[in-house]
Amino acid sequence: MEKIKVHIVGDIVLSKKIGKGLKKWREIFNISQIEIARYLNLSPSVISDYEAGRRKNPGVNTIKRYVDSLIELDKRNGGHTIKALQKILNPSSMEPILQIKEYKSPIKIVDFLNAIEGELPINYQNNNINKTQNTQEIDERLKAQIFGHTVVDSVKAILEMNGQDFLNLYGWTTERALIFTNVSTGRSPMVAIRVSSIKPRLVVFQGVSYLDRLAVKLAEIENIPLIITKLSVDELLDRLKNSFD
Repeated sequence: MEKIKVHIVGDIVLSKKIGKGLKKWREIFNISQIEIARYLNLSPSVISDYEAGRRKNPGVNTIKRYVDSLIELDKRNGGHTIKALQKILNPSSMEPILQIKEYKSPIKIVDFLNAIEGELPINYQNNNINKTQNTQEIDERLKAQIFGHTVVDSVKAILEMNGQDFLNLYGWTTERALIFTNVSTGRSPMVAIRVSSIKPRLVVFQGVSYLDRLAVKLAEIENIPLIITKLSVDELLDRLKNSFD
């Protein structure tokens, strides 16, 4: 647990804008300003002012108390974020992961898609798989934000990763894009996501234009938008590496 706290405190202290760092981690833990304020016995306006930069940056002791509140409140909510972070700090199989990155500030999914030339699969465009699939609803989901991305070799992941290893794909937060390269139909990655206890915000498939019926159905059930990119693996990795700093 201490390792997690040290990492988060260090990330916040080294942020160009400490207030944004505080807000980023609060949103990663999915905890409201009111909850933190109540835990720290402060006014919600104080938390808001810190995050917005309207107050002088808090000292290290205040930041530590802020992080402690995130940890303790997450424990009360089941400890799901803590468990995911512990898996990242103690990975067992990282070879299938081609790139993993956390953003300093949240990125709109639409901006992310522009960077990778992402587009809807033919299944969505023609609406042949499920006539109830609403493209407008998909577009609404694309207005959300993500905090990072992970690029994974789908073949290596299937052959080498077990259920616990799969959690390593989520980095520091599930509010991210999972990008699977060298995909044939998209079925296997979506089955793995379906049976996993945690889900990504967005799934991107590289190297395929038409997805398996089951892959599309599972994405619909999980309410996860599916996107494809026709970039090569090398071009995809290069663009992502140099974007969203």
